[in-house]
Amino acid sequence: MDDLSFLSDGWLEALGEAGAALPGRSGVDGVVRFVVTSTPHGKVQFRLVIVDGRVAELLPGRDGEAQATVTWKYADAVAQFSGDLDPDVAYMTGRCKVEGDYARYVFDLRPVFGSGEWTEVLRDLASKSEF
Repeated sequence: MDDLSFLSDGWLEALGEAGAALPGRSGVDGVVRFVVTSTPHGKVQFRLVIVDGRVAELLPGRDGEAQATVTWKYADAVAQFSGDLDPDVAYMTGRCKVEGDYARYVFDLRPVFGSGEWTEVLRDLASKSEF
């Protein structure tokens, strides 16, 4: 089994694969960079390219364009990527910081990141992960 330590390369690969299986949602597109600080792996950055409601690509690293950048402290990222913290609640309570086109992340991509299917993907991955 690949290393499924939260935010490891293996974990990111599993997230990308699971996100690719989300139900299609025509016209729900965007690129979001996620930044997680103070992790056991150091500062981790990756981009999710969403096309028609599915993860078309997960690109590790900080390079490349994104419409919005979402920054998390490690503990809040664990809660969000475990499916225990709603992204809307995180944004409204300041548990994540959104830079760039915040409307793209908060509103346009809500059908993905606010969906029950996304929450299930995260919970399933969390059940196999080490935090």
